[in-house]
Amino acid sequence: MFRFLRRVDGTRGQIGFFKTDDAFALAQVVRSPGGGKPKLTHCLYETEAENLPRAARRLDHRALPAISVLPSSSYHLLLVEAPDVPADELRSAVRWRIKDVIDFHIDDAVIDVFRMPAHVRGGPQQMMYAVAARAEFVRAQVTALEEAGLTLEVIDVLELSLRNIAARLEEGTGGVALLHLTDTGGVLLLLRHGVIYLTRRIETGTEALRAGNGQRSSLISGLALEARRSLDYFESHYEQNAIPALYTSGLDPADQDLVRQELGISVRNVDVRSFLDTELALDEDTQRRCLPAIGAALRMDEVTL
Repeated sequence: MFRFLRRVDGTRGQIGFFKTDDAFALAQVVRSPGGGKPKLTHCLYETEAENLPRAARRLDHRALPAISVLPSSSYHLLLVEAPDVPADELRSAVRWRIKDVIDFHIDDAVIDVFRMPAHVRGGPQQMMYAVAARAEFVRAQVTALEEAGLTLEVIDVLELSLRNIAARLEEGTGGVALLHLTDTGGVLLLLRHGVIYLTRRIETGTEALRAGNGQRSSLISGLALEARRSLDYFESHYEQNAIPALYTSGLDPADQDLVRQELGISVRNVDVRSFLDTELALDEDTQRRCLPAIGAALRMDEVTL
């Protein structure tokens, strides 16, 4: 996504970083020379953001390239028509297209884009997602990583970080859905062959579920409804077969059962041990909090225009 520094070699592994308002997650993934599962060698969630330099010093391979993930509150994700311009003019064209729909001045924005799959029948104009991040948040990420002594390569967004997780959960060619909840919200992704077909932001987070005040089942039904609408749109708009499984991060087994009853498909918990080798003792909440950082550390390819 947003690339600021010279490309460094990430073939041996990468470091993922995800910061929220007052906390951060740090993960380190090392590639297997024999082509086996990558190894998760470090996974930390820290509630004191100023402790990043100390946490970075504990990494086994601190010189690996770092990928930082912006929290969803620091950028707009907008679905727009793809301008009919050369690739090297695309960001500039999108900048002017979105300048009146973001809540800060366009001169204060950092812009990038990634395409949506085309409609199978040609359909309307090709669509793409535009990412408009506040430059101040981007600069803050750069400064935080540099002061911690890490080699920043790319600043990514939450949806693309989670794409790297979902792509490793996909079985065969059936596609996969991923629902990841943060404390205050969440993201729903639908993928096939590792390509994002649809992403939606979710207003319900784990804090709302914990404070449900007797409304937890209603909140879970709302999450299931969002997933159902997204799955239906995926099938009808792209004329695809039904996605067979939804993976969740942030729902307990009873919640998953309710969603399973609503959707009629397999609902499973994300467990990073299914696609990563690790000796770390990771409970479900630590995995949830670290998932964006782990996804960043798994970033292997460019999102092409």
